[in-house]
Amino acid sequence: MSTALQPQITKAGLAAIWNATSTGLSAEISHIGLGSAGYTPNADQKTLRSQVVKYPISGGEKLSSTLIHLTAVADDSAAFWVREVGFFLSDGTLLAVWSHATEALTYKAANTELLLAYDLCLEALPADSVTISSTAAGLNLTLAEPLASQATVMITEMLRGVKQQDSLESQEKRLQVAGLQIADLLTRMKQSELQLELQRTESLIAIAANAAAVIKLQNLVVTTSGSFK
Repeated sequence: MSTALQPQITKAGLAAIWNATSTGLSAEISHIGLGSAGYTPNADQKTLRSQVVKYPISGGEKLSSTLIHLTAVADDSAAFWVREVGFFLSDGTLLAVWSHATEALTYKAANTELLLAYDLCLEALPADSVTISSTAAGLNLTLAEPLASQATVMITEMLRGVKQQDSLESQEKRLQVAGLQIADLLTRMKQSELQLELQRTESLIAIAANAAAVIKLQNLVVTTSGSFK
């Protein structure tokens, strides 16, 4: 992600651009300087007030005639709050300065690769009067290792997610099978209950029939005995 900056163009920077354009050339931005002082920049500045580090431009592109995108890689042992940023031409001239009296731009940690990315607005300069001098190959080599590490982490997370999804699908299938088995068991239990109920009913009917037969037989015996008398 880029940080949009609208810096103060210095008088020295304007003079360098005028000298370059008067000979049919363009001034080249080649370095970014970072410092720890916070203040309101002015056009008379020729240096940063408290410069700590200075890095070559690693890459960049023109977004419009007055807007350029710059990147650089900070990978040294310096550690400080970045409160001023300077943009230097290839001849060492301070072209532009950004700073804030109370707010820091970012924190530069020691021995940690930090990609500096700035969108630099140069509306105060003639259109197309500035070009970018970069070492794009250096940027690619510097970022290769962290990008590879990030890709490895992303692939690992994706594989873990796939495995988890496979596990969930497997569990879902097992639950479906268990559900069918339970449904079948309940059906058979219901059928067994109906069968038992039918058998109980048939048994009661048989008992009642037997009782009726016994009573009928007893009545018959009693009637027969009475006839002999």
